[in-house]
Amino acid sequence: MPFKIDTTTLLYIVFIVGGAISLILGAMSWARTAALLLPLPTWVPAIATLISPITILTLIATRILFPRLNNEAPRNYRWTTTFGILNQIQTIISTIVATVALAYLFPDRILSCNLDQQWQVFFQSKNSHAIRSIQDEFRCCGLRSLHDRAWPFKDRNHGDNACELQLRYQRSCFTPWRENQQKTSWMIFAAAVFVFAAKIAFVRLSRHQTSWMSAQSTSRRPDYQRISPPGVQDEGDNENDVPEETRRTFLPQSSTEYRNNWEVD
Repeated sequence: MPFKIDTTTLLYIVFIVGGAISLILGAMSWARTAALLLPLPTWVPAIATLISPITILTLIATRILFPRLNNEAPRNYRWTTTFGILNQIQTIISTIVATVALAYLFPDRILSCNLDQQWQVFFQSKNSHAIRSIQDEFRCCGLRSLHDRAWPFKDRNHGDNACELQLRYQRSCFTPWRENQQKTSWMIFAAAVFVFAAKIAFVRLSRHQTSWMSAQSTSRRPDYQRISPPGVQDEGDNENDVPEETRRTFLPQSSTEYRNNWEVD
């Protein structure tokens, strides 16, 4: 028997899975940026991590609070405006994060320049911990070659090949470092896309449930039927066929017998 998924179940899956994947990808990109000292602003993966739970909680709060505020028009309007502004801000932030992530991916010339500048900052400040961490992580020496600004730094006791001789690494760090920068940027971009997909799924789910509840309410509404006395109903049915003088006799006030009885009394 084939397994079928209705629209509501599918929207729930997109909402839950999309939010979870967005949070995981954001956290992974944040950890990789810090551990690998990537030339990526720290706030980008940080926001990519935090935007998912914030958006999910805001959507759930909106869904819970709105039904309770239906009978309070001023507060309802105030909360609707507040959540609407938050919704727009979250959408803008997600778009900015995705755009910045792509900016650190394309074109390749800018990506290479960012990596070179980051390494140069470490080298000029003699940040041996940063360069050594990168070299140990990827088992490499230098940036573009084995002797390109490698640690141990060149001095009276060390030559350009000190890293190669001491650590025995046989490749430069540029290629693996760039690959991890690209993977991390794609993680950030995917995190922004997944949280946006979860947001769309929740909005569609809310509209779908609202329309379903309205339809159920309409279908359960009792059908009232107007019940008229037999004489009135017959009068309405035969009104066009009966002369005006005859129709007047149906009224108690027009009956001669009724007037006589009233005068006797």
